[in-house]
Amino acid sequence: MNSNLELQSLCRRLEYAQAEQSSAMAESQARMNPESGARVERVNGAFAVFLGPGHMLNQGLALGLEGPVTDGDLEALEAILPSPTVLELSAGADPSLYPLLAKRGYRLQMFQQVWMRELDSLPESSGSEWVVRPLEKGEEKLFASVVAAGFFERDELSEEGLGIMMPGTQAVGTTCFLAWLDGQPAGAGTLGISGDVAALSGTSIRPGYRGRGGQGAIISARLAFAKQHGCTLACSATLPNSHSQFNLQKMGFRVAYPKVELVRET
Repeated sequence: MNSNLELQSLCRRLEYAQAEQSSAMAESQARMNPESGARVERVNGAFAVFLGPGHMLNQGLALGLEGPVTDGDLEALEAILPSPTVLELSAGADPSLYPLLAKRGYRLQMFQQVWMRELDSLPESSGSEWVVRPLEKGEEKLFASVVAAGFFERDELSEEGLGIMMPGTQAVGTTCFLAWLDGQPAGAGTLGISGDVAALSGTSIRPGYRGRGGQGAIISARLAFAKQHGCTLACSATLPNSHSQFNLQKMGFRVAYPKVELVRET
């Protein structure tokens, strides 16, 4: 197979899995908070994921993986995702996008690396002190608080701040995990399953519990769960040279391809 077609095929497989996880979160938000206006729409194969005005996870995903993109496609995405419009562009996107995005004033916001590993064998967990398990009923708010504490570097958050995390606990096809250390909820992570692909995201360790193997334990638990549920491939996206990247590498992940996040402000 042509190498460009192989890359595009891989990008479709992994980007769609990640986009479907984000879409499930938006659909959960729409059920839990109808006033948010949350919705997901497809535009020429891309996913326009809107969770509410100003939400940090509003994004256009899997852009340009079904062939050429037009100005009309971008206008449709921008209508669903008002300013600032954030789009993710993977290495497999159709080159027709490049001049269109430049013409419309998009600028580079960040780089990401997409990681993957086959699930024919599983890594050993490096965090034997940790107990990691799927979320149980009634623990949704606890999960949201642990994730928020890890991302925002503080334990006390407003109800609004916690609410940003809550839709993920009810998203179809997503399993949330809590990680316990010394009897305390110390970390969390999510796993979305799309066909035979597992998408790992939202890994969070509370500040006082870092450096004790928590990320490795949470990754390992999700991989084992994914394999048990028929997945053959796992993926995740990180910032370059981040702690998340190094932990994925330790667990046998390798680089699949780079992608960028672009933003347009009007």
